[in-house]
Amino acid sequence: MTGLLRLDRNNPNAFIGIILLIALVVFVLPERLPAFLADLSPRFFGGIPCARLPAAAGLAAHQSILGRQARDPLRLALKAGGINDEGALMLRLSVTNISLGAVPVVFQEDNIAVADADDETDGFGIVIAPASGLRERADPNPASYDEGDIRLLGPRQTCVHSLELVAAPDMIADGGRARAYYRMRVAGALQRGSGGRQIYADQGLDILSDGVVFSPEIEIPPQS
Repeated sequence: MTGLLRLDRNNPNAFIGIILLIALVVFVLPERLPAFLADLSPRFFGGIPCARLPAAAGLAAHQSILGRQARDPLRLALKAGGINDEGALMLRLSVTNISLGAVPVVFQEDNIAVADADDETDGFGIVIAPASGLRERADPNPASYDEGDIRLLGPRQTCVHSLELVAAPDMIADGGRARAYYRMRVAGALQRGSGGRQIYADQGLDILSDGVVFSPEIEIPPQS
């Protein structure tokens, strides 16, 4: 066994194998392992709940310089559980920051829109068909947001949020489709009373080139 682990100068294949193993650990595992573990056990490895992300505080003076330079750093993914006997459908939203800076996102746990078509409102939302558990967003497009509703998503960090909807009869019988979005078209005006030195003139929310990012559309199977 010791002989197998010892690098033999006369065996170039062993040296190449070690180099490939190091490359696998350094470059591949950080990208693939979290997703693999999330699929294996979403409860423990899918990421922290988005509601538990640290709330932004003192944005007038404290923002990530790298985060302010990031453009289109968010990747969204949506997964659906089965429709249970009571007609309830569970959706799990994953939000990943692929940049090297902390980015601010507006996350209001009880204010996520669910619509049968893109309703053009800012914040997180679900577009689902057939229509299921629709809900409008309160105060959809303010000029600025309370800092308690702005969460900081760290570099390469993923957060998750689960929603339970009542499936429409057509979806129970025939299935459906859904996708998630995050839309933010304003930088966010700083609110009075932020305190401290006013280094930044806005809340740094304009991190999306087109103002919106969508998850891939998913199929929702009918009730089994």
